[in-house]
Amino acid sequence: MNLLMIFSTLIVVAVVTYYILRQYNPIFVFLFSGIIVLIFSFYLTDTPVPLTERKNPQDMTFFTILLDSFAFITESFKQQLAGVGLIIMSVAGFAAYMKHINASAKLAFLANKPLSKIKNKYLILSGTFIIGMALKIVISSYTGLLLLLLACIYPVLIALGIRPIIAVSTLSLIALDYGPKDANSINMADMVGQKENVISLFLNYQLWVVLAYVLVIAILIPVYFAWIDKKDKKKGLLQQEGKFIKIVDPKCPAFYIVFPWLPIVFLFCAYFLQIKLDVVTANFLSIALVFLVEFIRHGNGRKLGEDMLVILKAMAEIFVSVVSIIVAAGIFAEGIKALGGVGQLANIVSNVGAWALIVSIAVLSFLVYCFSMIMGSGIAAFNAFGRLVPDIANKLGVAPIALVLPIEIASCLGRAASPIAGGILALAGFAQVSPKDIIQRTMPLLLIGMLVNIFVSWYLASL
Repeated sequence: MNLLMIFSTLIVVAVVTYYILRQYNPIFVFLFSGIIVLIFSFYLTDTPVPLTERKNPQDMTFFTILLDSFAFITESFKQQLAGVGLIIMSVAGFAAYMKHINASAKLAFLANKPLSKIKNKYLILSGTFIIGMALKIVISSYTGLLLLLLACIYPVLIALGIRPIIAVSTLSLIALDYGPKDANSINMADMVGQKENVISLFLNYQLWVVLAYVLVIAILIPVYFAWIDKKDKKKGLLQQEGKFIKIVDPKCPAFYIVFPWLPIVFLFCAYFLQIKLDVVTANFLSIALVFLVEFIRHGNGRKLGEDMLVILKAMAEIFVSVVSIIVAAGIFAEGIKALGGVGQLANIVSNVGAWALIVSIAVLSFLVYCFSMIMGSGIAAFNAFGRLVPDIANKLGVAPIALVLPIEIASCLGRAASPIAGGILALAGFAQVSPKDIIQRTMPLLLIGMLVNIFVSWYLASL
């Protein structure tokens, strides 16, 4: 039976991978396969469908199991829309509003000024990377941030003699999703049962992995890309000049750069003052404050109504692109969990002894990394496997965050290594190069980032 559980689990994962590689919609694949696996699991292991009343297996029919499966989908949507889904949608609405009033663009525009003071062009690349990673805490969308940097910082890099392929390769490394208002961070907190404790998880765990990644990659960038330039020169590889645009100062006051930071400021202040404040409230409070400033600036109440539509449309779009994937991947994960194969594999790994924790972290991290590469989406891979991890962590006798954190980071690095990820496609199109050309140059640094992630996460879990 144990071997059958493991074999069934591997077959299901392989089939889902096949259809995602065939570019089937991942939401459909996860939902459809999740229902099938939940039904199959009932007959294989007598595991009832989650969130439904436990019934006597002898009284169950195929029809009642099927109804329970769809009832589980309904309950999953209800829970996500009332919890993590609403949080992510509020974050997306606030981010869209910041873009709409040019506050995000102003922040990115002013961020490139310190770069002009650096004389060594390879050190400029390190500076660009550090600034981009700093901006990532307030501009949570990977593709959105890259587009802003392409508009504001990319032309500066080209003007300073940096080749387009090197410029976009550096930008692609600004990959980690982190911070108390990031969708992945919020989802991570929910997975480990600490949805209301995002700030603490960020300060005590996530921040240290991010800082280690930034430090190591920033040090390696000048040496590595100088070597890449020499290597390309010897091969006679000539890059096109790429698309160059004039740097335009966004039309909004300079103090608007404060606005994207408002939810972060409110959340940190509430945390240290021990005031209860959730992410949704922080976002809506920030929107209300900016509304007030915009009304004073323009004196136009009608404009605020139009701005509200921008926020609501962004919330609807993020529901389709992110929240739906979270629900679908969660249903698939429950099906995989019900098969029992993951539990059996966890039992095998736990018998490794002193190396069980780091082996588990490494295997799970590279598994999620590869799935993110295949899907072009870190969110889908993270949710498909992240929901399984707390059970594995319990078998290993460690806190769930010890395993969830490294796979969250791995999902981001895997996305940056995917030739079909939206951010990579945007960079490639802008610089007029192939996505594979970018990935070939960044893969060694991304793999180093994976090693940093694994060892720092292991160290944190061992404290």
